[in-house]
Amino acid sequence: MESQMIISCEHAGNEVPNEYHHLFEHNTAPLKTHRGIDIGALKLANTIADEMEQESFLHTVTRLLVDLNRSVQSPTLFSEFTKEQPLSVREDIFESYYRPHRKKVKKRVREVIEGGKQAIHVGIHTFTPIWDGQERDVDVGFLFDPVRKGGQRFCEIWRRELNQRFDGLRLRMNQPYRGTMDGFITELRREYPENQYVGIEIEVNQRFACSVDKEEWKELQEEVANSLKAAYKDFEK
Repeated sequence: MESQMIISCEHAGNEVPNEYHHLFEHNTAPLKTHRGIDIGALKLANTIADEMEQESFLHTVTRLLVDLNRSVQSPTLFSEFTKEQPLSVREDIFESYYRPHRKKVKKRVREVIEGGKQAIHVGIHTFTPIWDGQERDVDVGFLFDPVRKGGQRFCEIWRRELNQRFDGLRLRMNQPYRGTMDGFITELRREYPENQYVGIEIEVNQRFACSVDKEEWKELQEEVANSLKAAYKDFEK
């Protein structure tokens, strides 16, 4: 079956719209950390989109305003900066930032499927190297639902291709997070059968984006993109 790739990045920036600057005026530090942004994800998503010659759906407002990769029922949909705001304020944030991004991505998924193709949706993320005082033993993680074999097969091919291109990487499956955790792609999997929609995510360790070795980070971005392109071609065979 012919397919079409869709690239999205829900935590691409740490922008704060003017009308909400006051919420962070006494504590701006978290905006610059992994809590406010997936550090390096914007560059990675753009590199992938350029290589794949695809549009990328990027959201550059900080997740500390509202987290686009959480369901509406999630207790972490709003952060400590916004969850105590009046309902009307939270509703305005939700309608202005959460809903539009998701609506655009869902519209694209629907267009691909209605056009008779399988949607291959790749979510781009990065993660903090240290969690709970422990170093994470992962450089690149491939996230998928193991019940849906198409996503698992795509990730296995992608992992193999990246391993061949970049030596010494700690490549893990469904780490540092489970591929079935609450998130945008998990929601979309519930809406569409596997023959119409394959949703996977990649998680790259932020140590590369934060390293003084900018050439290594640039090379990793390029090889993640090159390996995805190769995996996509192989998957379609």
